[in-house]
Amino acid sequence: MKFTFQKPTISSPRLPEAVMAVVRKFSSTRDDAPLAFLPAADTAPADLAERIKIPVNSATLRQRAESAARERGQFLARQDRWEDLAQEIIQADGARKTTETGTPVADLLLFGGRADVVAAAEHALLHGRPAKDSQFFAGIEDMELVLSDYPDDYAIALIVAHMHIDIGWAWRGTGPETDVADTNREAFLAHFARAEEILDGFCPHEIDSPALSAARCALLPGVEHPGDRIADDFEDLIDLDPENPRHMRALGTYMLPQWYGAHAALDLQARRTAARTFDLWGAGGYTWVWFDALLTDPTALEVLDTGYFLDGIFDILERHPSQNMANLVAAQLYCSWQAARAAYRETGGDARQSAMLRSAFEQVVQQNLREVHPLVWGHAELGFNNGVRSVSIEKLAKKGRALAMTAVAQPFVKGLENGVTVHFGPDGITEIQP
Repeated sequence: MKFTFQKPTISSPRLPEAVMAVVRKFSSTRDDAPLAFLPAADTAPADLAERIKIPVNSATLRQRAESAARERGQFLARQDRWEDLAQEIIQADGARKTTETGTPVADLLLFGGRADVVAAAEHALLHGRPAKDSQFFAGIEDMELVLSDYPDDYAIALIVAHMHIDIGWAWRGTGPETDVADTNREAFLAHFARAEEILDGFCPHEIDSPALSAARCALLPGVEHPGDRIADDFEDLIDLDPENPRHMRALGTYMLPQWYGAHAALDLQARRTAARTFDLWGAGGYTWVWFDALLTDPTALEVLDTGYFLDGIFDILERHPSQNMANLVAAQLYCSWQAARAAYRETGGDARQSAMLRSAFEQVVQQNLREVHPLVWGHAELGFNNGVRSVSIEKLAKKGRALAMTAVAQPFVKGLENGVTVHFGPDGITEIQP
């Protein structure tokens, strides 16, 4: 099938490495806008927050490990060192190697391997013409030739399949189905069909490859009835890599009504996932499936088993007591608490649920949090939308730090109002009287 360049009706993002580009139905359409239910900036107790003395760890600002892996993949692809790149992908995939924040290194290498071709395609589709000196269709053909040279190498197959998935999304955009032009929709489906054809030659379980299984999940938006297979596809992925919560978080997002599921079905999958991963996570499997979904769709709070969710929170922290995890959990709890508060104010929702979330948040701050990771809070403010495009890393970190300091001040408001200064240290919290 031959296509001519047609600019998509809306901007077209690259599919995130974690495979899930989330439709933010319940927040502003701006990529850098905070969730609608968070407190307005002018209500934050800025003067009180100044008396919260907590270390701010901005080391993640550079995201060195992730950048290095992406750049490594891109370098090897530019040098036509496909065998070396494939070997590094296979090794990282087999070892379930991740960065500190949980991103699979195999995904980052795969991203680097296709980055140049995808960037050329995105530029062409957004501007109606290829970038100067770029060879859009030639780049796709070249990648297909690489695949023909290595027909039995699943890592090469993944690079090319993800290239087609990314370009498919670039054609389609992320708007409602009714806003997608016929030509763009046909191109989207054609690229997804080619990706599926490539991946059909490999069995994730026979190869023991989470990366292959994740790619199968990435195909869901292009199949005719995705709701019929989403639970099975993600169950396969989670079983292959149960220690990585990103897969469970992605499942929850796709089970929302604005994708392919329903709130009741989401809760059922959360319970099933918790049962299958209990040895690793305790009740944490239930929590991970709900983790991002609650911020994407706050109305789902009506279905949430709050007690079970909070049991999972503390099971997660017991098993992974790092500061990165403490920040991730604290940020999620704060945003969920604010969502529950907003629901209570607007519709007379469950006051007990709001109180439970607040209590758990304050407990995590007091017992687990010892430093602030601004980027974690910045992503939480956007609903953990890791595909943000219109905000720089520096701006995201600045916004995240402001949110974190406002949030961390909440458990100590009465003391802060009386002039107390709160110091967070590695051994605990000290309150100094005025």
